[in-house]
Amino acid sequence: MALELLFEGDLADTSAARRTAEMRGDVKFVEGRRGRCASFDGKSWVDTRFPQTELGEEFSVECWVKPADAQNRHADIFGNHVSEGLGFVLQQNGRATNQFLGAFGAGESKWVTTDATPLVAGRWQHVALVKTHDGLQLYLNGVLVAAADDSSPCGLSPMPVAVGLGYTDEERSFRGLIDEFRIWKRALDDFGHAGIDEALAAETRSRCLQKTPRETASAAVQSWTLQTEDTRLTLEVTAAGELVIGELSCPAAGRNWIDRRVPFGFFSHAVAGDQTAELAWRFIDAAEEGQQGRKVTLRFGCDEPALEIVSTWHARPGPGPVHHAMYVKNCGSQAVTVGEQPTFDLDLTGATAMWCFHSDGGRPDPVGVYRHPLSGELAGQRHTVAAAPSGGFIPYAVFESDAGHGVYLGLEWSFCRIETLTLSGGGSSAVRVRAGNVADALPELGRGEVLEVRPGFVGAYRGDLDDAANRLRRWLMRYCVPEVLRQDPGYPKVQWNAFAATGKTPMSWDPVEAKFYPLIDDIAPLGFEEVMIDVGWWQGGEPDSDPLDWPSGMKSAADYTHEKGMRFGLYWTDSADMATAEGREIRAERVKRLFAEHRADMWRSDNTSGALIEPSYSSVKGFYDLVDRLQQEIPNFQWENCSSGGRIKDHGAMKRSVKIFMSDGFSVLHVRQTFYDGSFAFHPVQLMGHLGIEYGQTRRPYRPRGAAGMKFAFRAMSMGAPEWFLDAPNGGNGNDPWTEEEKAAVKRAVQTYKTKIRPLVRRADLYHVFERPDGQRRDGIEYYDPESGKGVVYVFQPSDDAEKGPIRLKGLERDRTYRVNLEDAAQGPSLMLGAELMDKGLSVELEGDGVSELVFFELVP
Repeated sequence: MALELLFEGDLADTSAARRTAEMRGDVKFVEGRRGRCASFDGKSWVDTRFPQTELGEEFSVECWVKPADAQNRHADIFGNHVSEGLGFVLQQNGRATNQFLGAFGAGESKWVTTDATPLVAGRWQHVALVKTHDGLQLYLNGVLVAAADDSSPCGLSPMPVAVGLGYTDEERSFRGLIDEFRIWKRALDDFGHAGIDEALAAETRSRCLQKTPRETASAAVQSWTLQTEDTRLTLEVTAAGELVIGELSCPAAGRNWIDRRVPFGFFSHAVAGDQTAELAWRFIDAAEEGQQGRKVTLRFGCDEPALEIVSTWHARPGPGPVHHAMYVKNCGSQAVTVGEQPTFDLDLTGATAMWCFHSDGGRPDPVGVYRHPLSGELAGQRHTVAAAPSGGFIPYAVFESDAGHGVYLGLEWSFCRIETLTLSGGGSSAVRVRAGNVADALPELGRGEVLEVRPGFVGAYRGDLDDAANRLRRWLMRYCVPEVLRQDPGYPKVQWNAFAATGKTPMSWDPVEAKFYPLIDDIAPLGFEEVMIDVGWWQGGEPDSDPLDWPSGMKSAADYTHEKGMRFGLYWTDSADMATAEGREIRAERVKRLFAEHRADMWRSDNTSGALIEPSYSSVKGFYDLVDRLQQEIPNFQWENCSSGGRIKDHGAMKRSVKIFMSDGFSVLHVRQTFYDGSFAFHPVQLMGHLGIEYGQTRRPYRPRGAAGMKFAFRAMSMGAPEWFLDAPNGGNGNDPWTEEEKAAVKRAVQTYKTKIRPLVRRADLYHVFERPDGQRRDGIEYYDPESGKGVVYVFQPSDDAEKGPIRLKGLERDRTYRVNLEDAAQGPSLMLGAELMDKGLSVELEGDGVSELVFFELVP
């Protein structure tokens, strides 16, 4: 042992080294877990004066910790990291209160981080950060809960190791109690010396994936089978009261993904008063409904403390997944702190790979679409899909086999996690999948209070990744998008965001009325259907028009827009806390004013005055409840989802928004990359292709040039829901006015979108027939609607040097003839067999840089 601080009323080092630590700020000594401990107030910390130079490649740092309810952003329990990629830290994950991750610097600003794990406020827990030759490990109560594989050595930090802080900025100080802090010059995997209670360790193991396979469940005494067109799922209940998924399959593929029947994981511990109880769940009853498919609701109960779990599974008509909703109810007389309850807990056999998709929030991720091989992996390999309103991954994953079928699942929540752990190696790997389990704080339920578990869906498919997405998209369009998108064939609308056209100066966040009305006069004749006034039109903290910049007010702007046949949207942002009823009431009244007083048709959200949603269960649920309330109370309410550019990107948000601003990257490359990634998980009717900024040494408004440039730009942002951020065609904010040729090109492109492409966006299957856009190779996508026999291929050629090989289409009828017609090329249509288009491919000749084409095709009767 290299250092030991027991905090028994002083900072004495009780290791053999007998070092001298120093107090920074008002560190107090109070009653602790055993004896006394150190209390930190978010401004204080302890400098151990322990230099990292004394540690080798492997080391361990541990302590007992009892966090406070609130923490500073990036609060550190201990560490010594500095910004250059040096040192190590146990740190809160941004604003996610008491979600702590381990990290070490590998030099040159590179950081190796574990997944975050929740610590419970007001409760003693043992934490340990262990650096090994192979990576970094995070232990909670003696249980390995997160790891990051990387053999890089930990870069030497000049900062001595601190307790209650782990960085040079004191604003990251910790709030709470810390005891028995120790540093070891070796990698530990056994913490028996720390006196961890076995019940506490068992509770931690119950909410962490373990590589040891679970025991097989006992025989079923009751079962229910639910089925969509392509997903078959069987629920079972055993005599021991266990819930079991006995079958998960796509009937067309003829294979069950459930090889071993294992109990569905219900949380195993709860705290009532000062007592932690191990729970004994029992089956209560089942109820069935036959409307809109088959819905099965199962109830499970626990007597001490008195709790109830309600699990509802719904298979609706048509293709797609089975939906799962869960609720936990406190049926007793005293408050109970319940454990984490996953939405899905499955052991799948036969997965060779797992796909996941980045949200591209802020800027497009360098990779975007990730494929993690599972076949042949050793037991214990972990992969995590972590979603947060500050950015991360879409909470959606696809598990594929090499036999042309697979399973997908997703969560309707903005702060959640999908975890996987391989259970065996070889060609038919078993993988445990648990989804939904992120607890920023374990919830306390009062008498009669109900906790909604994050809802989600699970489906099976035959085919490849595109086939999985196409089956999911049909279900989403039918059941999981706002009603107006289903009912009105005129959606998605062609929108112009007025940011670049109406700023007092180019790119300013201060739009002015004088530039707005000329914009409307310009774009209405081109066929645009919506205009959105972006950030900065108000004055003060309420949605009141700035009287100097908008002397006629927003109602006049809305009336003028409506007279020109367009819809009118308004941006609004504030810092109201969605975790509180008071915050929701404040925001609700402000959003209502947009519609009632300013005659807006749509509210656009964002984060410029504070986070729309904080990374907590209560904030996410509070915001979704708010949107549901606004939908009920505001006639024709519509929400456009922009929160720091695509960061709130999940199926719960998409269920409520007419469209999503996919990223804060606005270039012709960014918009194609984010559409490529997001279209694997969502319906393209909601994916808004915003475009309008050039990136270089400075950000400046984007100005396409010539008819070809205008078409390339419009097509890049109109693969789903189109939106432009451009200066007005009149050049009123610094750019050159458009030529008549450019106006004609855009007007034709808008008309083509409305008449020929929008029906396909709404109804067609989507295929990724090119690789992800990289700005060098050709890229694009294919739409094909098998019901109408019509389709289109978008072709983008960034550079004349791009390889011009054939485009192999997907999803066609092999023995049928298709008429192929190019939108721009001066040539007549050609006839080709579906087999030829899919096997040999279609050649499209394009010349020049930044050119594009639309290839339309349809079945010949």
